[in-house]
Amino acid sequence: MLDSKNLKDVSSGLSFSKTARDAGLPEKLDSGQKEKAEAKHGLVAGIFSIVYLLLMLAFFSWQLFDTWIGAHTLIGLFGYSLTRLNTPTFHLIAFTMIGGALGAIVNGIRSFLRYSNGFASRHTWKYITAPWMGGVLALLVYALIHSSTAVFSGSTTTDGGSAQLLANFAAAALAGYGSRDVFIWLDAQVEKLFKVPQGVPNVIGKPEEPATDTLHDHNLAKGATINVPRKHGEIDGTVVAQSPSPNEITTRDAEVDLVVATSVSDKGGVPLSQDPASANGTKPH
Repeated sequence: MLDSKNLKDVSSGLSFSKTARDAGLPEKLDSGQKEKAEAKHGLVAGIFSIVYLLLMLAFFSWQLFDTWIGAHTLIGLFGYSLTRLNTPTFHLIAFTMIGGALGAIVNGIRSFLRYSNGFASRHTWKYITAPWMGGVLALLVYALIHSSTAVFSGSTTTDGGSAQLLANFAAAALAGYGSRDVFIWLDAQVEKLFKVPQGVPNVIGKPEEPATDTLHDHNLAKGATINVPRKHGEIDGTVVAQSPSPNEITTRDAEVDLVVATSVSDKGGVPLSQDPASANGTKPH
């Protein structure tokens, strides 16, 4: 039989178990509430993003038609003279920007439909800026291509005919739709046009880590690091040779290979990032 003392112990144990369960309950509730709040925010952000993209689709489609017929309603509201806007150059620029914006909007809608389940609110700004970024990117691509064509052909005139307008619009829409690839292409053009020659610093005699820091300070990257036997008078762990050589001219972000003296090495040299034992096919004990 259970006496009063045993009953008291059992009661204390049940009370402790209840307290322990209650102590962990708020943490689980907080985690669940946080997930629900994030899901709610994502739902609201997703609805806002898709509604915004659809409104922008309607707006730029109207702008396309408005520019095509030469009405220029929106610009006319600001008091600009419409006679100066009915020129081939303005129509080309307008169609280019409108095409880029529409291409980016279509890509944004496609992206939303793909990731609508579990939409994250942090992506809202991507959809807000998509039409405007697409229009500007398309204009930059048009300017680069048109200027390059003018240099090679020697002609800067544009007839602004229907065929050229449609060609510009189509190319701009593709640029807006593939804005991520356009960014990569623009980065390549910037690197090609504004390539800066870079002198290689002398890191011979420095330990490997300070030598790497010196290369980074000069906008260079460390390439292969080769471990060679230390000779008499050389300090273990220091750079004894480099390629390209000191003061040689290279390009920004080029790699510089380092040869480091050490007391542990194979005959042919082993990269420092590789364990010497693993290079021989054995495991260290």
